[in-house]
Amino acid sequence: MFNDLITQITPIIQHYGAWGVFFISAIEEIVIPMPSSFSLLAAGFFLIPVGGLLGETFFQIFVKIAVPAGLGFAVGSLFPYALAYIGGEPIINRWGKWIGVSWKDIEKINRYFRGNYKDEFALTGLRMLPVVPSGLISVACGVVRYPIKNFLVTTFLGSGIRAFLTGLLGWSLGEAFVIYADQFAEFGMYVVYGLGIITILLLVAFFIRRKLKKRKVSSEK
Repeated sequence: MFNDLITQITPIIQHYGAWGVFFISAIEEIVIPMPSSFSLLAAGFFLIPVGGLLGETFFQIFVKIAVPAGLGFAVGSLFPYALAYIGGEPIINRWGKWIGVSWKDIEKINRYFRGNYKDEFALTGLRMLPVVPSGLISVACGVVRYPIKNFLVTTFLGSGIRAFLTGLLGWSLGEAFVIYADQFAEFGMYVVYGLGIITILLLVAFFIRRKLKKRKVSSEK
């Protein structure tokens, strides 16, 4: 399975370079099954030469991977954002399955929007986490009609940082990236599951703490 992804994605990255990274990132925001994390790892391996100075390597990762990926994610995210912005709940209930979200998911993530500068930090942070579905964040922003300028900036920054770190990992893996592709895939699956469980536990702890705080305030009144 993983080797099939290599044969499908790597030619795009090898032939088109940064434009290939941009294209795959944009598509990944619209079509959930597209493995953007793998494509960014592949970009780090195929596009960044080995043996250069560390500063030069960082610069190339920034130019060839982080910036085009950040722009691609931002452009691609406009589709689910606009879908939710215009249609809201009826369209999400009808078409949300195609981008991997449901209205219940939207209601959960909407609780994090506070209407102040903290939203920008929260959204940027969420975009940096590979375990949080990007489509879900985009739809949630569209539903609450989050300012599109702030939406695009946070998407670019958070996705760009994630792309830089993932590309750096792909570059550092070197030949092992291809030789042990299946093992990396299996290991990555366990990492995602582990981070997912940690995220869920943190969310549960957050809601419990907030609920207890409300009860304390109510009892004091």
